[in-house]
Amino acid sequence: MRLATIIITILCSSIVFSQESKLYFELEISKHIKAFNSFSERAVSNNDANGALVLFDSLVKTHLKNTYVSEMVLKKVNGGKFSTSKIKNPFLLITKSEWEQISQKEIEAINMMSKLYKGQIDFVILFWTSKAIAKKRSSGFNSLITVTFVDERQNNADHIVKSYKHSFGAPSCFFISENKQLINIDRKFTENFNLVNIEEAFKSTHEEIKSIISRKQAFNVDLPKE
Repeated sequence: MRLATIIITILCSSIVFSQESKLYFELEISKHIKAFNSFSERAVSNNDANGALVLFDSLVKTHLKNTYVSEMVLKKVNGGKFSTSKIKNPFLLITKSEWEQISQKEIEAINMMSKLYKGQIDFVILFWTSKAIAKKRSSGFNSLITVTFVDERQNNADHIVKSYKHSFGAPSCFFISENKQLINIDRKFTENFNLVNIEEAFKSTHEEIKSIISRKQAFNVDLPKE
């Protein structure tokens, strides 16, 4: 009953989208993450893991889904800079922590998906660590995947760190449309791809990707000529 009351409170405080306005992910997460963390920690302390998951789903669906993602300019491990504003396709932003050792299973899965959806979906890996560590841990990814990093010690990307790392932690996977709207957040992306039955892990991710592709195709339908 208590969980239901919390969810109703979150839903009632949602902001209705309109054609004239754009809500941005970074602003919305800053407005709602404190309350979410408080409710979530309470659920976890009560051994209610499912309740914490329900709260997260409610936060995403009520406040974050379809918000716009501001441009991110990231450093690439192979040199140079990468801007998300230049991406023409929908893309997956997969964040990785400094301490995380990426399994071969996950690398193979991401490589496979990048080939399967080449030209339709882009893949961006973002490491929260130094260039040297990011480059070493990303050596197995193929050339279709853009690998970037943010080193917090350089203090030059605080807005990115705050929104994408401190809010949800890492690893996480952000599904973003071609017009830079957030479609979903998967905090179990890495965990799922380390399962024994990797086919099950593929299933949920592929369904999400196919949904994004269908969405893109719907937006790109040619309008009748006058």
